[in-house]
Amino acid sequence: MRLLPVGARGVIALGLMVALMGALQARWPVIALGLGGMVLGGMIGWAWARTRLFALRRWLRSREGVVALQGAHAWDTLESELRYYFKHRDRQIRETRRRLSQLEGLAQELPVGVALLDIRGRLMEANGKAFELLALDPERGHGQRLQGWLREPSLQHLFSDDGEALRHGTAPYHPDPSRTLSFTVTHKEDGTFLLVVEEITERLRLHQMREDFVANVSHELKSPLTSLRGFAETLLGDPDLERERRQEFLAIMNDQIGRMQGLVADLLTLSRLEGRPEPAPETPVALDALIANLSNQFSGTAAHQDIALILPDSATLAGYHWYGEADSLNQALGNLVDNALKYSPAGGTVEIQVEPRAGELAVHVQDSGIGIEPQHLPRLTERFYRVDKGRSREVGGTGLGLSIVKHILQHHGGHLEVSSRPGRGSRFSAVLPDHPAGEREKPLSGGVHKAL
Repeated sequence: MRLLPVGARGVIALGLMVALMGALQARWPVIALGLGGMVLGGMIGWAWARTRLFALRRWLRSREGVVALQGAHAWDTLESELRYYFKHRDRQIRETRRRLSQLEGLAQELPVGVALLDIRGRLMEANGKAFELLALDPERGHGQRLQGWLREPSLQHLFSDDGEALRHGTAPYHPDPSRTLSFTVTHKEDGTFLLVVEEITERLRLHQMREDFVANVSHELKSPLTSLRGFAETLLGDPDLERERRQEFLAIMNDQIGRMQGLVADLLTLSRLEGRPEPAPETPVALDALIANLSNQFSGTAAHQDIALILPDSATLAGYHWYGEADSLNQALGNLVDNALKYSPAGGTVEIQVEPRAGELAVHVQDSGIGIEPQHLPRLTERFYRVDKGRSREVGGTGLGLSIVKHILQHHGGHLEVSSRPGRGSRFSAVLPDHPAGEREKPLSGGVHKAL
């Protein structure tokens, strides 16, 4: 009966009561009246059901474009259309679940953390990277309020109800304050918060390196340019300047020009090395030839400075090879020897040694100079880094030599090792494979810095 509308059910019930009363009184007209009412109620119900049936079919067609075979009667057709509708709906649900699974997989692979928080700052959903950067346990993180981060002074504005919809902030990573995280929060219309968190430690380091690089280049160029301008103004302003003084000024200007040329040349070398991601060619370079070049290049300088330059016997180097660009490798070793001569006193020694290792050849440049404090060792290969700025400018140099050495060795699959102790001298070691890159089983480690 509940399949019929209330009005139809009422008419049928009234007709039934009238028919029963007529039967009790044995009055046929009353019975007929009651039966007629029941028939009328049934007709009303049939008309209503038919109207709703066609309305339902129109709705199905308008929603899903249902196409089904016509049955023997309307109910068969409706059943066919409903089956088709739910089959189509099940297919849509499966496709939606598949896409959601794909999106979830993509979110889990993102290199940044993505999380959804409720209006109270409690975690609703998050990917694996978000749990890592927020220092939360994935098993128990859902529903937790980000208490530690919400108390961070630099982040409190991110989760407030007022303000712009898009907010930004940075804060140290709680387990390791040396790392920095960036937070981007979108305050959604429903009051929830979409949080994107990523680590920007390396980005900040590179930004600082760029700023330091620009500042250092500007400083290195400023001094010689100022000197050149001063001497040029003096020469232009005093045409009767004594010949000796004029020659002295010109000699100083020539030195300053050479200093700037050296700086520009080193900068171009660094730029070329950093812009070449491909490895060096596998051309064999005989080690005895490299050492002989060093002897030709620096023997005169060492003698002039009263420094003994000790080289290995060429006979002991026979058969030893590095692989790569001979000019670049010669430049790397030359920079090491040049530094050793600059920082060794008169009467000192600079010794070059060759050490065969397992799959490697190390060339050590040992000096008897002033040595280096341990805290400076990790930063020696930074561009323009100087342990003693006054001493460095006194002996000359651009502050880029060791950085160039590091890049050349890395480009050839090797690394630089440094060991030193104040008053005991320093040893710089260029370590490279003794076989072509195609035969190397694993990459070499990075630079090693240690104190003697």
